[in-house]
Amino acid sequence: MNKSIFSLLVTFVVISAVNAQEKFSTLEQTIKKGKSENITALIQIAGGHLIVNGETTELAQVKLTYDKADWNPSIAFAELDERGKLTITAQTEGEEKHIGDYNRCNINLNPSLNYSLGIVLGAGLADIDFHDFSIHKAVFRLGVGSFNVNLSNTSVPLLKVEAGIGEATFDLSGIWKNNLSAIINAGIGQMNLIVPANMGVRVTVKGFLGNVETPNYKKEGKEYTNALYGKSKYNLEIQVNGAIGSVDISEK
Repeated sequence: MNKSIFSLLVTFVVISAVNAQEKFSTLEQTIKKGKSENITALIQIAGGHLIVNGETTELAQVKLTYDKADWNPSIAFAELDERGKLTITAQTEGEEKHIGDYNRCNINLNPSLNYSLGIVLGAGLADIDFHDFSIHKAVFRLGVGSFNVNLSNTSVPLLKVEAGIGEATFDLSGIWKNNLSAIINAGIGQMNLIVPANMGVRVTVKGFLGNVETPNYKKEGKEYTNALYGKSKYNLEIQVNGAIGSVDISEK
């Protein structure tokens, strides 16, 4: 290889590596478990890939890897009267735009604590696993993309979802210790609901344009009920509003 060409290639590789290091950044923080057993967790991500699970004995472990031009992240925690408030944000500094899934927000929460959750994700992907958590209330606001949320064995009594465009899956299976009241304002795309096979379930669909698939539920007007509805100790009441696309209900 010509020496001048080789030198140019080496220079290009070095410059590319330096630019990559300047372009991307990482923010990591571990929040120690304190006196608070009740935690309000607010997570607001402009876009990218959000990953949440329960694999820590601390209060939280957070790692954000991101393009500096896309995110302006912050992590904050405060305690007041033995209640903690955890806030994680990764917002854009300028106009909203497409943010690639190479922007990753990894959050580990302690499943032994009690949570009220508020999660907002703009455009991107979400893999959120809260199975076996104790959740008093959960609110999700989802933008454009693909979203998988596992709420199995949580017995969350109140659930609200504002869905956007794309596909969203909510796993509500498992053992329930109370009733569920859920309101899902669906957007455009597919909404998948996984419900327990051994509990009463009623799904009410309003203002919906599309298909509703159920495992042989009884249909009366806009209501779909399984054979156990009103007979089991606890029931899941799910209202789906204003969607264009499909709602798929399956049992587990």
